[in-house]
Amino acid sequence: MYFLDSYAIIEMARGNPRYLRFRSEPALTSRAHLLEVYYILTQQGDEKLAEECLASLGPQANDLPLETIPRIARFRLSQLGATRRRFSYVDASGYVYARENGYTLLTGAHEFEGLPDVCFVR
Repeated sequence: MYFLDSYAIIEMARGNPRYLRFRSEPALTSRAHLLEVYYILTQQGDEKLAEECLASLGPQANDLPLETIPRIARFRLSQLGATRRRFSYVDASGYVYARENGYTLLTGAHEFEGLPDVCFVR
């Protein structure tokens, strides 16, 4: 099962052919990722697509358990992504949540390249 990060959600919504095969795979995301997707798409002038993402993925979106907060913070503090930048809070939370729950993180964000349990699609 896949955990969709914001990058993957946006690419799937925009019809990136490299992400089409994942549309039929079981997946979930977090409400924080949906917030980020909605913000990015609206900022780019595509509020209609933002609404569609929210409607289609909202039922599969979850909140992060409180007990994961310390592990997310420690991961973010200890890791630099492949681009030598720190992960955003949303990215760090998605990665930690996915790994702790046996999901594969689906992303195209370069920061995740080479990390375990990541399906990197660009």
